[in-house]
Amino acid sequence: MKMLFATLALLTLNGCPNTAYFEPTPIALPGEAMVYIYRPEATNPGKKPLRLSYPEALMDGESVGLLKYNKHLALEVAPGEHEFVVTGLTRDAKWEPKDRKYTLKVEAGKSYFLRFRVEFDTAKMSLGTFTGQYIITFHPVDETDAMYEIRHTSKAKDE
Repeated sequence: MKMLFATLALLTLNGCPNTAYFEPTPIALPGEAMVYIYRPEATNPGKKPLRLSYPEALMDGESVGLLKYNKHLALEVAPGEHEFVVTGLTRDAKWEPKDRKYTLKVEAGKSYFLRFRVEFDTAKMSLGTFTGQYIITFHPVDETDAMYEIRHTSKAKDE
């Protein structure tokens, strides 16, 4: 009986697709680049910081979508320098912390990854003090490293 269970479990696991797989968005227009902005899950144990709060992402002053917890945006962009901002100062954002900005120079045919991360600042926390104690970063991540994080996110949908 144990052997039957082990065999069934093995067959079930082998037949399951890898849900932690990232499929890059193909660049549709020649001469363009791809920029991914992603917000991975927090690595803190237990409660997830600002899980229900989300900023709006802007590129060169124009909205490119809401950056919700554990989601990513895929943006096809022209080569050149672009300013990316995550902000709570828009109508659709549900975000209180200050804006984070990054200027990125992109080249045609390449992919870039900007990680927006929110973590609890455990060094400043004490028992019962979970609000307002965050480390919030927004910066580029090497593609090799980004693949291991972005694969656990899902693409943000137009809402």
